[in-house]
Amino acid sequence: IGNLFVPLIDMFIVPKPFAYTRTAIKARTGEKKPLKDRIPRPIIVLTLITIIAGAALSGVYYKTKDIIEEQKMAARAASYRSVLPSAAAFEPVSSISNAIEDLDGEVYGTGFGRVYINEAFAAKDENGAVVGHVINVTSADGMDGDITLVLGITSADMLTGIDFIELNETPGMGMRAAEPAFKDQFNSKTVSDFTLNKAGGSTAADQIDAISGATVTSSAVTNAVNAGLDFYHNVIKGGM
Repeated sequence: IGNLFVPLIDMFIVPKPFAYTRTAIKARTGEKKPLKDRIPRPIIVLTLITIIAGAALSGVYYKTKDIIEEQKMAARAASYRSVLPSAAAFEPVSSISNAIEDLDGEVYGTGFGRVYINEAFAAKDENGAVVGHVINVTSADGMDGDITLVLGITSADMLTGIDFIELNETPGMGMRAAEPAFKDQFNSKTVSDFTLNKAGGSTAADQIDAISGATVTSSAVTNAVNAGLDFYHNVIKGGM
């Protein structure tokens, strides 16, 4: 669309030598150009390209949107299984779904930054018994965009760990959040929330060592986990 206006910018903004202006051409030839000859050809060509490209992209999206959504769902399911491997199925619970719907896409709670609760499911074993819950959370406070992760929490209130669904931070810095050195700090912890330790060397169970040079990412992840824990304790468990 921007390229479509380039000829107009050239026509009305960029000064032309007098010999090429309409006044000079008319004075030199004594004739007035037909309308079709006065419309710059690039405008016609770019308009056709824009229409064809837009139609092609729309067609590709229409043909592939279901496949893309299936792949996203499969990726989420794989993340859910990774944090609660004892679960055989993940099923929605009406009270939890209603609570998320009531949030209406707004930021969850206070003190967590721009964190959103996306979805949460009850994790059940092969016999249908609830073994825990998984919570899908997004923080919009990442250095380079949204960070979406999933928490696995057992029925005994233990955070089994986290797994990233979306992480597009700076390579070699924020992307290190997906490495075991940082991510595994959340494994097998029974705490109500975590505190980020920028200095490192933490020994307490509720402290998380920040990634060197990536405090923003570390803080966003920790806040997302804390929001998920808060949602579990106050909404999921509180509603049982």
